[in-house]
Amino acid sequence: MKSSSLGASTNESSSSQSTPIRGGTSQSSRTSESSRRRSSDPISWYLASIGREPLLTPAEEIELGNQVQAMMQLLEAAKPSYSDHEKKLLRIGKRSKQRMMKANLRLVVSVAKKYQGKGLELLDLIQEGSLGLERAVEKFDPTRGYKFSTYAFWWIRQSMTRAIACQSRTIRLPVHLSERLSAIRKVSLDLAHKLGAMPSRHEIAEAMDMPLDELDGLLRQALTTSSLDAPVNGDEGRSFLGDLIADSSEEEPLDRVERGLNHEQLDHWMNHLSEQERHVLQLRFGLEGRDRHTLAEIGRQLDVSRERVRQVELKALRKLRNLTRRLPSGI
Repeated sequence: MKSSSLGASTNESSSSQSTPIRGGTSQSSRTSESSRRRSSDPISWYLASIGREPLLTPAEEIELGNQVQAMMQLLEAAKPSYSDHEKKLLRIGKRSKQRMMKANLRLVVSVAKKYQGKGLELLDLIQEGSLGLERAVEKFDPTRGYKFSTYAFWWIRQSMTRAIACQSRTIRLPVHLSERLSAIRKVSLDLAHKLGAMPSRHEIAEAMDMPLDELDGLLRQALTTSSLDAPVNGDEGRSFLGDLIADSSEEEPLDRVERGLNHEQLDHWMNHLSEQERHVLQLRFGLEGRDRHTLAEIGRQLDVSRERVRQVELKALRKLRNLTRRLPSGI
């Protein structure tokens, strides 16, 4: 029976592929042509893909918005651990956030087209607008009664106009560097679409099969065109461009503290952090005899996303930077 079914399926498939469709073009050649268009014109493919995402009904906006708000309240509490019910709310909230973002990316494109020719390429405008959209999803309060698109439009437009203003005050980069940075932006946009959040440097480097130090070098060269305070993923607890680029002239706060202080003093500084922040840094930097772990590994242990682990890590490192600035210069 299986053999017969397989044979029938194979014959049917072969027949389907060889049967001409409109204009005499076969299914296989149309698929091949589609693949070529996708590889040669990623922007057009991206625009087409988001156009297939179904729009949300007003009822869905309210339901998803409430689920995102429940997630944000838990994340803002920064609890060291979550109950099973809270973990479920976090998972639901993450899916709801991704759904709201994907369903509204066409709004980002619509606004971006209005700002073309004002200093930023369409792809850059879309990326900036996506940051504004993410912020809108996180801040949207369904109980206020207004449509999400009305609320999101303001955040999207603000993100784009700020980026344009920043670009207008900057110098032009060499063509070869602009091309490489454009490739980084394209990969970043693709990852953001898949993850529902802006990717980390490690995720971008991995996707581009590029050493992290090479990626950091390219980003440093681009610093003249961006503010270090430009938000990469929102504000409190999120990362800024300056946070994503290591300063070679400055040691990581943990390196400086460990080098100059004994373990008792190190424990004293770590006590300024929350339990969750201490745990994340211990795993990330291999403190107290632990092995170093990746964001993904820590996320699996804590049952949270890699992005959430990165947010906790960055927040903890900011605290340590502030603390270690008070250390005597001889340490």
